[in-house]
Amino acid sequence: MNGFAMKALTLPDVMDMALVAALIYGLLVWFKKTKAAFVVMGLVVIMAVYALARLIGMNMTTWIFQGFFAIFIIAVVVIFQEELRSVFERIAVWSVARPRHAPAAPQEPDILARALSDLARDRVGAIIVMRGRDPLDRHMEGGWDLHGELSEALIESVFDSHSPGHDGALIIESGRVTQFGVHLPLSKDFRKITHLGLRHTAALGLSERTDALILVASEEHGTISVGRRGVLTRIENLQDLHGIVDAFLREIAPRTRRQTWLGLVTHNTLEKALAAGISGLLWWFFVGRRVAP
Repeated sequence: MNGFAMKALTLPDVMDMALVAALIYGLLVWFKKTKAAFVVMGLVVIMAVYALARLIGMNMTTWIFQGFFAIFIIAVVVIFQEELRSVFERIAVWSVARPRHAPAAPQEPDILARALSDLARDRVGAIIVMRGRDPLDRHMEGGWDLHGELSEALIESVFDSHSPGHDGALIIESGRVTQFGVHLPLSKDFRKITHLGLRHTAALGLSERTDALILVASEEHGTISVGRRGVLTRIENLQDLHGIVDAFLREIAPRTRRQTWLGLVTHNTLEKALAAGISGLLWWFFVGRRVAP
């Protein structure tokens, strides 16, 4: 009776598993950020059934699932085309010209907190975008270049009702105001935007597409909200706003080599373990497993 033996592990096999693990890790993180965990679970179930069918020789089921995988890939591309475009955009930026952020000025959180507080108190609508590591150009329309030093006076003058760009967004990069009067993409998540105004819908829309931090002052309610990673949160006091801005600036600040390596080890540990395990199982199933005489 035939059994199974393990193929000798070589350097190309290790490199093969490492590359597949990296690809799987990227997909897991992407699905996690797009809140598409149900897609991952469905794919895992389908792959498990396919592996079982192939292992015990169910040829018709194996053939059907091979055809299904091709259709599934096309469906994923169509459904998640915006997210995939963002992923490839981030890869290109990371590999060619990653944005270099100047160290955060210590007064930047104070300026923004005071300015937003004044605008909200006076019921003046405003939306301020603080760029993270992702590019923003593809998501913005209109506006004017400014390249001015960040200050409370500048922010409040931009959102004055007599300013031509008061209905748009103000963009901050590396502590400087680079544009104002910019139009942002609107969120399409109808569950979240039912009771939101246009500024809040725009803040949510950009936060769903990039890692930017978006600050919004409501002219209707006199409140301040913060958008990040597809979530819009109302701020109760200036200390919280100051802390959020400060934490964001620290997150995007230049990292030392030690911080980079530490992040590689400690960040998304569960996804890394799953990726390594799945890669090892795939190697054993398709490459390492062989029939022993």
